Amino acid sequence: MSADRRAALFGEDLSGEQPLPELLADVQDRLRALATKYEPALSAGERFGILDEALDELDAALERVRDARAKLLRIELRLASAYETGIARIREAQRDGDTGGTA
Repeated sequence: MSADRRAALFGEDLSGEQPLPELLADVQDRLRALATKYEPALSAGERFGILDEALDELDAALERVRDARAKLLRIELRLASAYETGIARIREAQRDGDTGGTA
């Protein structure tokens, strides 16, 4: 599949985006790394820094997931509309077939 075809799928621009599973795996790895650094024995400032960094990771991941969900919803609506249009055309063709032979 060409890069141009992959950039826009069902009317949604997907170019330049890291695939969501890869992004989430990277975030999970970074959060695990931060978790291994976090210890109650650290100073309050160090704990705050680690927690702040973790929140930044979560915030960025949430934004990307929400963006992906919005794109998927728009794609779903387009596909559902195309499906309904297809069903309507099939019914129309059936009606035309049923009345076409008796006239």
